[in-house]
Amino acid sequence: MPQMSEQSWPEDGLERVMSCPVCGSPARSLVHDGLSDRVFFTAPGTWSLWRCSGCRSAYLDPRPNAATIGLAYSRYYTHAEPAGAPTRTRFQDLRFRLANGYRNRRYGATLTPALALGGHFARLFPPLGWPLDVAYRFMPRPPQPGVMRVLDIGCGDGHFLELARGAGWQVAGVEPDPVSRSLADKRGIEVRATVAEWLDESASFDFVSISHVIEHVHDPLDLLRNSRALLKSGGTLFIDTPNIDAVGHEIFGSDWRGLEPPRHLVLFNRRGLSDAVERSGFVKARYRTRPNPFADMWRQSCRITAGLDPYSPDPGPADAARPPLRLRLRSAVSRRNAEFLTLTAVKP
Repeated sequence: MPQMSEQSWPEDGLERVMSCPVCGSPARSLVHDGLSDRVFFTAPGTWSLWRCSGCRSAYLDPRPNAATIGLAYSRYYTHAEPAGAPTRTRFQDLRFRLANGYRNRRYGATLTPALALGGHFARLFPPLGWPLDVAYRFMPRPPQPGVMRVLDIGCGDGHFLELARGAGWQVAGVEPDPVSRSLADKRGIEVRATVAEWLDESASFDFVSISHVIEHVHDPLDLLRNSRALLKSGGTLFIDTPNIDAVGHEIFGSDWRGLEPPRHLVLFNRRGLSDAVERSGFVKARYRTRPNPFADMWRQSCRITAGLDPYSPDPGPADAARPPLRLRLRSAVSRRNAEFLTLTAVKP
């Protein structure tokens, strides 16, 4: 069983948040008190999560300041070296070839081996393509290789950017963590430590991706405004982030995997995220249909409830628990209560 730190966060490394970081309202109510890092077991201290009475976003107060937040990332999943290609059965190899056919047709990849039928199957049965759409973050297909440019903010080890490069995109990234940045560098990707370091190239990107990042930043509106500045007119913004209104949070409460204190500083719902995106100057905000992550979030939350490492490969008693069918259906059907918010928007 992982050991949780009994230390406190350094007092001079904390900051108070007296109003909502999303809408600025001071009105709020306490959601959870005494939260701790039960995901990566690296961040000391306990935390309080508040719910804004205005936009209904949630946020930590107090929270780590920008100078000390790195203490929470010493053990993080983007620090792992990329795994090698797995061995596939014949059936898995067939699925792989069909998936490559869809990747090539929809996103302009040039992957082999591939079966062109994969692109047609996914058009007839859209759910077959949803996992691949999430992997490629609903990017447009470049009209020809090398003419469109993507910036991935919080690119980690650069895995997504490698996919994009294989589909003909020019790629660049932002990653504050030096360990993750070094892994992206091994892939030959130009990565800078902050968004500010790219602002001298404003209006030069066709696509900006913010996947499971906006919940980690101290000023999400500033991130959105800078993303807009970096995009060309007509460029696309992609966001993926946990949903504070998720079925999983309703069921598990303080044990829900999506909370992840103190790395997750702000958690949105549909209303709060849509309003923030529109106030930042984007139009055509659209929530995307994606594979339902409820089963994985359920398993990880069950392991957190049992005091286990949610990412450990070692089996535990919590792994046998399966979510009831009614909850799986509700999470899949209810747009308001999905585990993740997956949104695209356009710079006018």
